[in-house]
Amino acid sequence: MNPPKSSARDVRRVTAREWRVLLIVAALMMAITSIPYLVGYASARDGWSFGGFMFGVEDGNSYLAKMREGAAGGWGDWQFHLVYTSEHHDGAFLFTPYLFLGKVGALLTRSADPAHDPALNTWLIFLFHLTRIGFGMLAIAVSYRFVARFLPRGSMRWLAIVLIAFGGGLGWLLIVLGQDNWLGSSPIDFILPEGYSFFLLYGLPHLSLARAALLGGMLCMFRAMSLTPPPASTIHLTPPPPLRDYGEGESAATSLVGSIRAVLPYSLLAGVCWLIMGLCVPFYVAVLYALLGAWGLAALIRHRHFPTRLFIGCLIAAIIPAPLLIYQLVVFSVNPVMAAFSRQNDLPSPNPLHYVAGYIVLAVPAIFGGIWAWRRGKHRIAYLLLPAWVVAAPVLAYLPVSVQRRLLEGVFVPLCILAVVGLRFAIAPRLRAGRVTTRRVWRRLATLTLLLTLPTTALLLLVGMIGVSHPAPILFHPAEELAALDWLNGHAPSNAVVLCSEQTGNYLAARTNLRGYIGHGPETLDAAHKKPLVEQFFNGLIPLSAFDNPAQDPIRYVIYGPPEAAKRDPAPIAKWSLGLQKIYEVGSYAIYAVP
Repeated sequence: MNPPKSSARDVRRVTAREWRVLLIVAALMMAITSIPYLVGYASARDGWSFGGFMFGVEDGNSYLAKMREGAAGGWGDWQFHLVYTSEHHDGAFLFTPYLFLGKVGALLTRSADPAHDPALNTWLIFLFHLTRIGFGMLAIAVSYRFVARFLPRGSMRWLAIVLIAFGGGLGWLLIVLGQDNWLGSSPIDFILPEGYSFFLLYGLPHLSLARAALLGGMLCMFRAMSLTPPPASTIHLTPPPPLRDYGEGESAATSLVGSIRAVLPYSLLAGVCWLIMGLCVPFYVAVLYALLGAWGLAALIRHRHFPTRLFIGCLIAAIIPAPLLIYQLVVFSVNPVMAAFSRQNDLPSPNPLHYVAGYIVLAVPAIFGGIWAWRRGKHRIAYLLLPAWVVAAPVLAYLPVSVQRRLLEGVFVPLCILAVVGLRFAIAPRLRAGRVTTRRVWRRLATLTLLLTLPTTALLLLVGMIGVSHPAPILFHPAEELAALDWLNGHAPSNAVVLCSEQTGNYLAARTNLRGYIGHGPETLDAAHKKPLVEQFFNGLIPLSAFDNPAQDPIRYVIYGPPEAAKRDPAPIAKWSLGLQKIYEVGSYAIYAVP
């Protein structure tokens, strides 16, 4: 059965004027996230250059390293390798978006050998931030379209999108109280990109694209179900009248073939969206399957019969990204180096009280919103996804896997929608008193919610701007370091292993086509054993031969600069450079070749 045409009062509809306003709002939001970066570039002086990242600098440099690998490999090579470790290993089809951006960057250099062109680094950083802004605006737009499937036009939609984009928890209060390591962990709204949205917009473009693709796929599934949401004037806490257009159990004569034909076009489109999501983060496909299962279970419980059309639509869509998940499982099983990398990428969930602090402001009104969604889910199956997603999140967050807290991907979106509904249609009417209207109470509640949830974002932006207002290591790089790395990149063979400190090694792979012996926590195999060896070497306690290992490529070069000097004891030490040939020196940086 074809869905009826949307009327002017259809809650699903986003008007052309809304889209224009949304475009401006999304651009302003991304402009706000870009202010600290502009401050960083403006603060570069006295020979210092801004590295281009505000938080998670180690991860940011690793993204540049992946882009550089894509640039060096050409369009026929899509294999990702760990460039922060010296072990021999085969590549894998992972981190595809960054490999692709690297290939685009190679084209922009217009160089015959872009991998060794110093201009490549500038182009890679430019592309990173271009996609950060572009994918960020896309994530905001798709989130708004998702919100519009459930909320009427006006203040409810705009409050929801502001909360989704910039909202946080009470982590700022813990910081103010000096509890930045409360119960052994930082507040989750400061460390959990998947559980919120701001960090995605601030510096994680691949996660912004994944979020947009996840929600876009859900929107396609709603359309596949041929659902007609209620008009804006009837949104309240009571269930709507039944619709013929629901789709589940339309008639006994509806055949399986007919159901497949009805859902096929939009289910295939949903599958393509989720394929894009899987290319960004393969294990999100597993999260998706859990969410679809929770949605189907909620439909089964609510309607007391099997949701045939929902099952068929989800099955068709879920098959498309399945090969990515299967491939990742196989790679991490048969490739020992990739398997070790996966084990080291340990991101456990903190104490449950951290989640309470992170979500309590929105969770309380969301309870009322969940009741609303459950009632409306009797006739519109899309509404059941909202409470099912929120209820499934705590279970996912404590599954026995290494990336527990990353399984909360996207839950902030339905949580914000349910919270806005709860505030507007449950809490505001109950707090009305005397001449104070429900609308005025609603506005006060909306303001209070923003005052409690936005300080985390404001604090992150403020700290970022203060942190980059003066050049300092990690966020900035001295001209001597850039000159030394550029020289080495032009004279050393690609993929040669370089011994240096973890700080230098982290930027080494982002700036050159070389590999650091150490340089990134999860991507340096056995980093806990290698780091002390490096410190002992620069203290003259062990010779270079101590690094010999048949499973690893030999060390070809040694970089010595301020980060390496910081590892030395003040007491007299052995001459670690004996037997090495100094081949380059500029200021406090020197490069040695290993015979």
